[in-house]
Amino acid sequence: MAHAENHPVSRAGGRRRAAALGCLLLAGSLALTGCSSKDSKPSAKTPANRAGAAGNSTSAPSATATASSTAGTVTAASLSDAQLGYTITTIPTGLDVKRVAILQDFVAYDQMSWKLWVGGGQDTSKVPTVTTGNLQQQLLDDAANLKNKGQKAKTPVKVAISEVAMSADGQSATVSYCVDMTQVTYVDAQGKDVTEPTNKARIPAKNTMVPGSNGHWLASEEEETGEPNTCKVG
Repeated sequence: MAHAENHPVSRAGGRRRAAALGCLLLAGSLALTGCSSKDSKPSAKTPANRAGAAGNSTSAPSATATASSTAGTVTAASLSDAQLGYTITTIPTGLDVKRVAILQDFVAYDQMSWKLWVGGGQDTSKVPTVTTGNLQQQLLDDAANLKNKGQKAKTPVKVAISEVAMSADGQSATVSYCVDMTQVTYVDAQGKDVTEPTNKARIPAKNTMVPGSNGHWLASEEEETGEPNTCKVG
């Protein structure tokens, strides 16, 4: 679930949370060094660099004074999904129309990825509508793996979105957030709780979004994540 080379979570390279959760479910650990390195990306291609983000990519995004419960016509509550057990606690303020649209499309992607885990990989129909590139195929592969093994995640999960940053050319954006998985549990095919204490963590993360042909922004890069428990969710 970052590209720093000094802590275990980052050594496998940048990856989206779904891949990290796959390691949690299959290996029962946040030590992602045990995951396949095929998801790794060269640091020059990380979402933070592509979007022109300032600072070290290992810094933990967190809910700050610039984040609140409203942004334009959307609110944290309107972006949440009570049925899924997915709650957004904070979103950035002062977003223009374009970045509000990116925020909404990121949430659509993030909720879809959680629905895959909660549903045991059964329904992948929405994957092509919110993702593109290698990430799309990776999600489909992960869903198939979950389905075959009969594994599932159980929410609630909380997300604090701290920033939606456009790239200099306007052709990509980085969404920075903190995902609180301290209440998420994992079960095997027999319904047995296989959650490890180390799985319960708050993870700082970033995703790259790019324009899609359907007018929506699509998640295009594997999630880049930082050191567990270095961010906050209100």
